Amino acid sequence: MLSVFRGYDFLSSNGVLAYSQTMKTKIQKFIAQGMTINLHDELLLIRKKSICQSKNLDLLWRSLCSVTATSGSSLNAESFMSRYDKALRFDLLPKTRKAREKAILKELYEAGVPRMRAQKAHYLSENYVKVKSLGGPKKATKIMLSLKGKSEKQLWIRQFNGVGEKYSNDIWMNICDPDFVNAIALDSRVKNFAKKLGFDIKSRALEENLIRFAKECGLTGWELDRLIYNFGGLILSLAKFRNSQP
Repeated sequence: MLSVFRGYDFLSSNGVLAYSQTMKTKIQKFIAQGMTINLHDELLLIRKKSICQSKNLDLLWRSLCSVTATSGSSLNAESFMSRYDKALRFDLLPKTRKAREKAILKELYEAGVPRMRAQKAHYLSENYVKVKSLGGPKKATKIMLSLKGKSEKQLWIRQFNGVGEKYSNDIWMNICDPDFVNAIALDSRVKNFAKKLGFDIKSRALEENLIRFAKECGLTGWELDRLIYNFGGLILSLAKFRNSQP
């Protein structure tokens, strides 16, 4: 199993190095056991992990930290999120804006998160203020989980800095929200996959077209999205290899 979740709940006290060592061990085990993989079983595991995520009492704040970690690039996002319980948890951050922004920026640099680090630190610091105004992470999460319907959820989550069209789907999909069973978060990985299948990635109907394609494959939009994110490269490589066989 190379990757199991579109989201970042992997915890490690040693950052990137510990994560790399863990992945090395997992890959060695995967290869040694014959490299067999059942994507339907993987989807069940991803769904189980997603549902577990929804039980976090500080779900909203964790989700906003994940947005900070992955916006523009998911490189070293796991390293950033591994610092959550030691430095990024809501109650651990400084109360003043300047000190809080500096503390977040320090974690971004040390985790090796690329691109727009100053802006990301500023956005997350401002989101801290918004979450606080909602009563803190636990009360804000209760409000989040009390919302009804896809549109209301998308609109509400977009009040936070850094949350646009993609994350207004992805945040809910990461907890397997039933209102997003037929939704797809249109990030670069999904678009690259869609382009190779011949879809017009500039079309406003891209998500709708991909959901239709998912149904033709016997999948929901959520399932196709998770498969592309976790196994898109593998699926394309296998399809290309098998179609080239005599």
